[in-house]
Amino acid sequence: MFNLDEEKGKLTEKLAEQFSQNIMDMEEYERILEYINKIETKREISIIEKIMTENHAGENHAVVDKSDAPAPEKFKKHVTVFSTTTSYIDEPDENGGEHDCYFGENKIIANNLPKGKTVLNIKTIFGETKIIIEENIKITNKIIPLFSEITDTALKTNADDDDLPELYITGKVIFGDIKIIDERSKQTWKKVGEKIMKKIIDTIDKI
Repeated sequence: MFNLDEEKGKLTEKLAEQFSQNIMDMEEYERILEYINKIETKREISIIEKIMTENHAGENHAVVDKSDAPAPEKFKKHVTVFSTTTSYIDEPDENGGEHDCYFGENKIIANNLPKGKTVLNIKTIFGETKIIIEENIKITNKIIPLFSEITDTALKTNADDDDLPELYITGKVIFGDIKIIDERSKQTWKKVGEKIMKKIIDTIDKI
């Protein structure tokens, strides 16, 4: 029979053990402990258990999405929990890594991608992940959303152009948001806004 207080006690003990093993710092320990104290459902217990399991696994733990994406030999692991982080994909000989975000905000900046396919694996639960595209690259979006929203504002490229790098995004988002943002589109809208403002000012000056 499920006993909420008993399960919260087990989580607290496990959390203290991880802290004693230097798996997390004091700030992260306090944030997770605060959330454990606020847990009211069995579902929330499962989410926190998963987060702590991911923490314990560390950078050597890799979860590869069961899509048709090629399986890289090794994923670099990045975990965001109750915080905001920024990471970069800018090493030509590396894959995009695995980026997990729980109850936080994760910003991933894709820089100087090599030709060919770079696989980026993301998992976002009750959080937001922004993927910032700074180069002229192709996007293949294989993210599986559940009660979530995916917004893609990247400018479209010629999918048949083999000279362009491809960012192949896999993973899942549950009760969260994924935003794929193209810096070029932001600059384009900025220039459009500036032109409109100039026309407004010129019109006012003529009155």
